[in-house]
Amino acid sequence: MRLTDIKKNKPAIAAAFALITLCVGGCASAPWDSTNAANQNAAAELESQKTELARKDEALRALRLQLEAQSALLKETEALAQTNAGRDNGGLIPPDPKPGECYARVIVYPQYATVAELKVKKEASERIEIIPARYETAPEKVLIKEASTRLEVIPAKYETVREQVLIKPEVTKLEVVPAVYETIQVEMLVEPAVTETVEIPAQYKTVTETVVVPEHTEWKLVSDLGARGRPASAGAASAGDQVGDYEILETRMEDTGDLMCLVVIPEVKKTFEKEVLVKAAYTTTRTVREPVYKTVERTVLKTPATKREITIPAEYRTVEVTRLVQPETTREITIPAEYAEVPVRKLLEPAAERRIAVPAEFTQVTRQEKVRDLHTEWRAVLCDVNMTRDNVRALQTALNEKGACQCGTSGNACQVDGVIGKCTMNAVQRYAKQKRLSSGNNYVTMEVVRDLGLEF
Repeated sequence: MRLTDIKKNKPAIAAAFALITLCVGGCASAPWDSTNAANQNAAAELESQKTELARKDEALRALRLQLEAQSALLKETEALAQTNAGRDNGGLIPPDPKPGECYARVIVYPQYATVAELKVKKEASERIEIIPARYETAPEKVLIKEASTRLEVIPAKYETVREQVLIKPEVTKLEVVPAVYETIQVEMLVEPAVTETVEIPAQYKTVTETVVVPEHTEWKLVSDLGARGRPASAGAASAGDQVGDYEILETRMEDTGDLMCLVVIPEVKKTFEKEVLVKAAYTTTRTVREPVYKTVERTVLKTPATKREITIPAEYRTVEVTRLVQPETTREITIPAEYAEVPVRKLLEPAAERRIAVPAEFTQVTRQEKVRDLHTEWRAVLCDVNMTRDNVRALQTALNEKGACQCGTSGNACQVDGVIGKCTMNAVQRYAKQKRLSSGNNYVTMEVVRDLGLEF
């Protein structure tokens, strides 16, 4: 676990510690009951829960030790970071430069430290010894057979009597009466009659008819009431006057200035003649030639065939018959319960348990813990002062011996020519990364030079 992760997860670790403590406390307070019917099962379950309790206790101790170790490591890392920050002088100039040396800001790979910690080899547990229960045997009255009832059958009673038994029931059969025929004489048509259709015209007569128009009243203009076609004057018309052929009953003046008179129109009779249909036109058929017949004899059915029903009486025989006088019945008889004395095993003292604590076993293991992250730092590097051709050749030779070169003409060695080229720089960076040494893209740090065993 990284130190930064320890800082972030410190509250979570504390919460986990509290949760484990709560679980352990809950398990420790669980009640245990031993019963006479399941001592073996109770012992097994108790052993399982005690083992789980010991495992949780040991896990809690391990978490405590780990938390303490991580807290100490965190404090040490913070102190180291403050020391490096003071030496860096804000990153503007290298700290403590020496005359005749060149410096560059290069990549410093993460640094790891070996941390020793305790691991649980065997968790703490408890051994539970079961103290068996104590019993005693005593006689006890036990029900062997419960009280019951049984049914006793009372047989039925019968008597023998004589009675008539139907042997053959009454039946009916149908007898067929044959049909009766007779010979008669009948006339048969030889030639049919010949007829023709004749049209008879309609008949009419002239009659005189009188139409009467009854007396009635009517409004007329006074100018239309003159005698014999002469109009009457308006001044001569008033109620009760006689104007021409009309008697005036009432008068009125219209908005147009015309004088209207209500007059009596006398009854009028008119006589006129008209033709009336007496008999409508029709068609009739008349015989031109009479039909021709001949007499022949024919046998016809006089009386059809019929059926008549004949009854055959039933047949009986006198026999002896057994009759039920009293049906079969049952009565209930009570059977008392049965008891016996048997030895019974009774519990005197229930099973108990005895807990024996078994301490946990630990072993010390080591692991790599990061104490410094990847960062950049001012470091001494090769420059014009000490980067002579002889020094570069020595550097190339050392890199070839370490197997860091993977270029050149052969593909696995740098050319020893005393010139810092791309192949040599790639080999330096590869070697620095493998050894977790500081390095730069365009620089050869003195840390790499010294690790190769060179003194420039």
